[in-house]
Amino acid sequence: MDLTNDINGQCICGAVRYRVQDNMAAFKLCYCSLCQKASGSAHVANAFTTPDQIKWLQGKDMLTSFDVPNSQVRRVFCRVCGTTLPFETQNGKFLVVPVGSLSRPPSSPVAAIAGWASRPAWYDTALGLIEETCTEERPAQ
Repeated sequence: MDLTNDINGQCICGAVRYRVQDNMAAFKLCYCSLCQKASGSAHVANAFTTPDQIKWLQGKDMLTSFDVPNSQVRRVFCRVCGTTLPFETQNGKFLVVPVGSLSRPPSSPVAAIAGWASRPAWYDTALGLIEETCTEERPAQ
């Protein structure tokens, strides 16, 4: 794997660290009910590439997984802190990278939104609050 254009990622507690090539085939947001349950929020933000584009740097033995029935989804997470981490689809064709676990966003922009009709009812209300609550720019983390 050529790591000249890579992004580091890790879990919250730092037990698991990885590096992934920044050549994502897609970057999508999904609002379906399954992704809401998986994230505990309104949506997930996932980038998609091939399984050969990841190098586990530390803590691969700290990963645990759950294959979601009737889907290609395999939830992988740190068994210490529970952070969702990259996983291969059950058929092994794709690597799904949770963008929130990356040190920076992928260079490819969001290309699609899936499951918009399934977004939670409170989400539209929250979007309406953006103007009145975001008057100051938040510092980079």
